[in-house]
Amino acid sequence: MKYALPIIALLLSGCAMSVTSTSNMAAVTPQSAQEALRPYYATLDVKLPKAASNPALAADTVITRFAFGSCQNENRDMKFWDVIAAQNPQAFLLIGDNVYGDTRPTNGADIPTLAASYKKLNSRVEFDRFRRSVPMMTAWDDHDYGANDAGGAFAFKEWAEKAYETYWGSSDEVKSRPGVYESRIVGPEGKRVQFIMLDGRFFRSDLATMPYRDPGPTLGWYIPNMDPKATILGQAQWEWLAQQLEKPAELRFIISSTQVITDAHNFEGWSNFPKERERLYALLGQKGVNNAIFLTGDRHSGGFYKTNAPGLSKPLWDFTSSSLNFAFGKGDGSEREPDPRRTGGFWGIPNFGQIDIDWAAKKVTMTLRKDDGSIIETQMANAID
Repeated sequence: MKYALPIIALLLSGCAMSVTSTSNMAAVTPQSAQEALRPYYATLDVKLPKAASNPALAADTVITRFAFGSCQNENRDMKFWDVIAAQNPQAFLLIGDNVYGDTRPTNGADIPTLAASYKKLNSRVEFDRFRRSVPMMTAWDDHDYGANDAGGAFAFKEWAEKAYETYWGSSDEVKSRPGVYESRIVGPEGKRVQFIMLDGRFFRSDLATMPYRDPGPTLGWYIPNMDPKATILGQAQWEWLAQQLEKPAELRFIISSTQVITDAHNFEGWSNFPKERERLYALLGQKGVNNAIFLTGDRHSGGFYKTNAPGLSKPLWDFTSSSLNFAFGKGDGSEREPDPRRTGGFWGIPNFGQIDIDWAAKKVTMTLRKDDGSIIETQMANAID
């Protein structure tokens, strides 16, 4: 009988959708699915995997170089970790799809594939060596959240959160609230860098999709969700973000697992929720945040994007780096996905992002590098206050 609760919750929730009956049956919501599963999770005696210990990033560190990346398949080549280490970053941001452990049709509510993926990652010597030597911060995306393109209605999200927080050794603050968002400011006054790691999964509303057609669209099925109540971050995280943007910092990096600026495709991104993106831009304008750069992933390609937002005197940049070792292309895919907001190519080859900060010149150099360390493309942002 111990499987009754997760099976019922899965059937009723459909894993990612709420169901409303036209009969006298009560509506089944994502929240009721979570409540049904909690007694089951409380009985589990599962030893969840943990990553190797990680050096701390001292609060007074003057950040001059860090790196980031996304979409790491735990089963593929990982020589790139030694390449990144050779660049001597002071920190590394792993910003989503950190493993590919999402559910399979026969999975249970304890998401055994997710635990197995974390265990596999622990066995990779290149990752282990890097993890033990370079301070890391993390965010999640769908494949380490638990299901492809999943959002707030994912029935097993609370267990996925527990697995994530256990593996990455999340802070007590993160563990104390739903979702995995967090923020950190590093550096002395005059050279403070703020890292804001958003959670675009735990609270996100359902995606809207276009009607089925054959052949299907080459650039995705999703269309803008115009429901005024639809959200990416959820109210609590929005309030938290506003508070973070009020904290003093000379340079800010806002990390979103999915792209923010582009409208050039119908895959996942902030373009799926235009009102939420407008709210984000408006918040930055309201708080006078002229020193923010978005760092994003998800797309299995890398590139740079730039736009202007109301109330801001400087352009907003979105630097996408994806994938570390799971790219789908062979080079520049600009022709497949033209975008006037993109400043260069769209590189479907293994890559990582590097940020260099020149405090004296008040310049930020953003470099997209191949997995052998060579430069693909470089852009410069005047983003330091």
